[in-house]
Amino acid sequence: MKKQKSTYTARREEAQRLRQEVKHLTSELQELQFRTLSPEDVAFLDPAMQRIVVENRLLTSVAKGEQLKVATAQSLLAASLGPQESHPLYTQICLTKSWSERRKSLMAVRQQKLQDAYGFLMGRFEDPDKPHTSDHRYETPEGDICAVHAEVIHFPRVESLDKVWEAVIFHYNNIEIDISEKLGHMTVRDDYDSIEGIVHNIRVLSHSENCTSVESSIVTFSHFFTEDDEGFGGQPCGVLSIDCIDEDELYPYYPEKRVRLDTSGAIVLTANREGDGELVVTLRRAAFVKLYNPQFPLSEATRQELQAGIGRWGDVLMKAIRSYVYGAL
Repeated sequence: MKKQKSTYTARREEAQRLRQEVKHLTSELQELQFRTLSPEDVAFLDPAMQRIVVENRLLTSVAKGEQLKVATAQSLLAASLGPQESHPLYTQICLTKSWSERRKSLMAVRQQKLQDAYGFLMGRFEDPDKPHTSDHRYETPEGDICAVHAEVIHFPRVESLDKVWEAVIFHYNNIEIDISEKLGHMTVRDDYDSIEGIVHNIRVLSHSENCTSVESSIVTFSHFFTEDDEGFGGQPCGVLSIDCIDEDELYPYYPEKRVRLDTSGAIVLTANREGDGELVVTLRRAAFVKLYNPQFPLSEATRQELQAGIGRWGDVLMKAIRSYVYGAL
């Protein structure tokens, strides 16, 4: 006769059986869950992958910390930017009432202005094959607003380097028209002098949306160099230097009526062919722009509008070049 199990033993065996069944069902559930995972989620279950994820998170945290340090350094750099007089593209230019002396003064600085423009822009950008734009703005203790701008822009699929150079010159020969059309600001230009087509002294007077007058007394020095010209890289290039007139006895500024806008800048155009033979023109541009603190009453809204638009003439330049090179935009 078979001995009957005690109640305790029966319950213990039943509990053990149930534990085994739970273990089995849990295993089946995990298998079903695993089958529904995406390949990416499956990979994350790998211990090696989990270590990589942890390392990446650590690296990301470190990178963010370094970016914060860079941002802080850039902020300090912007705060310590020097006055206009210290910018490499600025030259003090003072003109008298004598036309012969005026021309002599401008021609005396022309070659140096072109060399400074070429040297500064060719050394300014670490990798000119990549597009680049930087813009720093700050206010001086006198209340003037300054902007330091630099950019590299590429023009692929163009006819020639000459075509883009023509666009640059065409803009400065018609700057008042471009500003009027593209910004809606009524703008006029006074041509004070033109020397052999390579030096131009003009005054641009523009009226903003609120009818505030902004004036710029400008001189441009330009030349298209060939591979035979020494000191300019041994390759064809177009160089334009633009600067402000500090003092003009014949055509003085009117700070009691107009807001003065100074620009010290340069453009260098070079060209190269890609692997497929496509011609690409590279435009390097830099500018120091200074909007003087108005010497007459202005509303705060008008003042902020003028400050916000300090770089808009540069935007007009680039739109004009694209329109000339690629057709109407």
